[in-house]
Amino acid sequence: MLRHMADKPDRIWSDESGKKWARLQARTDVQLEPLGRLAMNALELRTGERVLDVGCGAGATVLELADRVGESGSVVGLDLSEPLLERARERVAASARENVELRLGDASTVSFEQPFDALFSRFGVMFFDDPTAAFQNLRAALKPGGRLGFVCWQAVERNPWGQEALDAVRAIAPSQPIPEMLAPGKPGPFSFADEARVRSILESAGFSAVRIDPSEIPMQIGGAATAEEAVDFVLEIGPAARFVSEADPALSSRFREALSRWVASYASAQGVWMPARTLIVTARNA
Repeated sequence: MLRHMADKPDRIWSDESGKKWARLQARTDVQLEPLGRLAMNALELRTGERVLDVGCGAGATVLELADRVGESGSVVGLDLSEPLLERARERVAASARENVELRLGDASTVSFEQPFDALFSRFGVMFFDDPTAAFQNLRAALKPGGRLGFVCWQAVERNPWGQEALDAVRAIAPSQPIPEMLAPGKPGPFSFADEARVRSILESAGFSAVRIDPSEIPMQIGGAATAEEAVDFVLEIGPAARFVSEADPALSSRFREALSRWVASYASAQGVWMPARTLIVTARNA
């Protein structure tokens, strides 16, 4: 039985951003699935366990977690975005799984009646306004000795899909400020790139045995088979997309041309692949 409960959502993910990510769900899953799997493997989930998926998005990770804990286990998917959860509901219903619950809510404040054996997140924890408070709240949802495992991005400079794409479009409009998502100290995709900061946040929140392992594996950009498809995707999601969305629309053709030149160096008969550099983070509820 698929259940849905409601908490107060963040409006940012409930409108255009959430709708865009839901629309691009299949392509983002191809790109991100191998990266999330590294964090799942690190959790060493067992049959029968209860798992919370923080920032579950359109449901791909919820379904894989449900497979890993089996019918005797259970998974709760938590997200701020109603459009993404709507897509997740469709996918869970189509799968006929009975061990999944989807919940609309904020990880910083949400509470649960039953504790979890493990908390998982695929790029869903870097957007907290107060990360220490959020992780304190999440730790309260864990059983004693429960495990935390998530994947987050290394610095934007370490990820060509972020920095090189942004450099390509900034060359067209050099006086335009960089997107706020990249500003130091601001919530955003790269806000957990500093290993010392991540360790401090988790330990301040009460976690122990914090381990942070850098990882690098190839990533297929937007699941793109062609350079043109990759450019389309980069113009939808990521730092370059945000930069372009804030720029003069009259420059749109020049932005596309610049990105096309950049993507060409990564294109092959197997698609468009770039190195993805992430951190695999694990910890325990002492």
